[in-house]
Amino acid sequence: MVRKFLVFTLLFCITLAGCGRSDTPGDSPSDASGITTLSPVDISGTGSEPSDGNSDAGSASSDDASGTGNASSNNASGADSEPSDGSSDTDSTSSGDASETGSADPDGGSGAPISPDSAQTATIYVGTRAAGFTLYPLTYEGTLTPEILIQGIQDLTGWNLTLAESVISGRGGMSVCLSEESSLFTGPPDPQKDEFHVYDGEQLAEMILDSIQKTLQNGFTGEGGDPEALDIWYYMQDNHPLTLPNLGLSWPIDQPYQWTGAVRD
Repeated sequence: MVRKFLVFTLLFCITLAGCGRSDTPGDSPSDASGITTLSPVDISGTGSEPSDGNSDAGSASSDDASGTGNASSNNASGADSEPSDGSSDTDSTSSGDASETGSADPDGGSGAPISPDSAQTATIYVGTRAAGFTLYPLTYEGTLTPEILIQGIQDLTGWNLTLAESVISGRGGMSVCLSEESSLFTGPPDPQKDEFHVYDGEQLAEMILDSIQKTLQNGFTGEGGDPEALDIWYYMQDNHPLTLPNLGLSWPIDQPYQWTGAVRD
């Protein structure tokens, strides 16, 4: 009985299956087992969505990539333009600074052009060969001359060292002619400076003649030279020998000056 029921049920199911195939011809293909397959429809539907998704994703990616590229391009352009502007500003500023610096100080020194007449320093000597000399700095401008050095001694000591004629420079020496109004002939000034105080005319004469001689010798001897090789002559106007009547002293005109070479009357 049970077996008949099972057979009947199987036949019924087969009948229903056959009816199902005849009612929906071509709606959905079936495989060999008779089971309806929806995969083509699902694949087509699913395929369109991934295709749209891929397209959207691709377009989005493309847009993103384009945007990124544009952004990168813009950023790169901006980055390039900013340093370029900074560099330009820096260069122009540097150029301006250099221009200002150059105009302020064309020689690149302390701010003022170097002039051949700028202040220089020489040395003057005051004293005697017998007792020694004291050295003093002398600031001057322009070219050093014998007159500048003699004037420097006068300004320092207060002695009148007026020249009757300009100092004559020749081969091997210099010739000096002091005026008769100078302290060599008139005696010590009144008042005297304490540092250069003398007690009589002879002491003053020795200091004047020795100081001028020593200062000129050292002032006009080149580096490594011998100052003693530069001879100094003293004379009076009209080429007369130097004579100090109040002291009874004179020096030969044909001999370089030495205090010890004086002729006493």
